Amino acid sequence: MLQIDPSEVQAGPFPHVVKQGILPTELYARLRADFPTENHFSDEMAKHGAKGSRVGSGFDIYRGDESYDRLIAKSAAWAEFDAYINSSDFVADFLRFFGDHLDNLGCSAVIDPAAYDRDFIEAREVLTPSKTIGERVKETLFKLGGSSDKPARLFTRLDVEKSMGGYEKKPHCDRANRLCSLIVYFTDTQSVGIKGGNLSIFKHKTRNDPRKQERHPHPEDVETVATLSPKENLGVFFPCSNNSYHGVDEVTTKGIARDFLYINISVDQPSCW
Repeated sequence: MLQIDPSEVQAGPFPHVVKQGILPTELYARLRADFPTENHFSDEMAKHGAKGSRVGSGFDIYRGDESYDRLIAKSAAWAEFDAYINSSDFVADFLRFFGDHLDNLGCSAVIDPAAYDRDFIEAREVLTPSKTIGERVKETLFKLGGSSDKPARLFTRLDVEKSMGGYEKKPHCDRANRLCSLIVYFTDTQSVGIKGGNLSIFKHKTRNDPRKQERHPHPEDVETVATLSPKENLGVFFPCSNNSYHGVDEVTTKGIARDFLYINISVDQPSCW
């Protein structure tokens, strides 16, 4: 389904793909036509508030939410996309693009598409702004236990997002149990007049070994390699290694939505890096 050729993978500063037209044109058009309205997001915000909100405003719909289930039930396009993203085929495609890079990036998990579990849903409650003390303890104990030759249980997050004014992300890597991230934009920010909201890719100024890099660097310790302005059907896909630094400058425009999807293949353990 992803309109990517392995030759399009850029090696530095970490393996990634930036692709205009990452989804088939016809499928993207149908997804765009059925993209949830502000009322759908408001319904979820009324139930959950900003709990687990990736965009901070509570304007998120996650797999497991009632609004997500209704979306899949009513839209053939979203049901088709959900079936692919939440499948071993998506894992196999990830390995086709990035599998040769995983050892050098320090991936500590055994990744096997057959270990994918569609029934596993990660709850909103775990998406705290920063790691809890309990999570830090679990991750430390897990790493002290050493690597396993047993394939990790895999699951997918498919998050539908509507970021508004004030949205911003400092240079960071995504959670350590994320094997990869896929971002698909549904708004051309320049054409609708949004200021800010651009995605930047960073590299560390001094550290070169991904295994030894911190996942949340001080902003002064990284430098910008590229900055991307969101466009319709633009996709960014990358392994979530310790050097996969990215961030978003603040959306300063009020009242205009910046729609996107944020998708992860994840492991059901504290870390895969």
